[in-house]
Amino acid sequence: MHLYKEETVMGVTTKTGDKGQTSLFTGERVDKDHRRVEVYGNVDMLASALGMARAFVENESVKERVLNLQKKLGMLMADFASIGKEPMITAEMLAELEADEEAIEKSLPPLRVFLIPGETKGGAMLDFARTTARTAERRAWSLRREEDVHEIDIRFLNRMSDYIFLLMRLEEQDVRDK
Repeated sequence: MHLYKEETVMGVTTKTGDKGQTSLFTGERVDKDHRRVEVYGNVDMLASALGMARAFVENESVKERVLNLQKKLGMLMADFASIGKEPMITAEMLAELEADEEAIEKSLPPLRVFLIPGETKGGAMLDFARTTARTAERRAWSLRREEDVHEIDIRFLNRMSDYIFLLMRLEEQDVRDK
């Protein structure tokens, strides 16, 4: 397991959720099936899907990009698990993602056909992560209809699925070129 903040000490078992509620990052108690919990749970699934992809990816550049994305997902989860707090995801992070997305797309041949995932294990896992990102985004839009959600978080989720698709193409490029 890759740690990105070693000094953090967290307990796993709190026994405070046995009656169907959980605490948000900002302390509020909500039902475990609250839309906000569902959104950050879907982002958590995305982080896990990316972890599986990273374990199978062979392209070191893709592997590094996936790890960087996983680190940002922790901040995105914190944003969705917080009420009334400034977002941890920033416009600069979104701009970096968009710039890298543009660079990757320029490095790849134009896409002229629909791709069927599964040319490589890493590529297949990345495509699964892409669809998981889409699910998280849909849940975030549902939440936004009921509560305040930071626009930057929704935009970041929207760009993420496209970015992951490009990472899949980059991972599978050598296989498809043969």
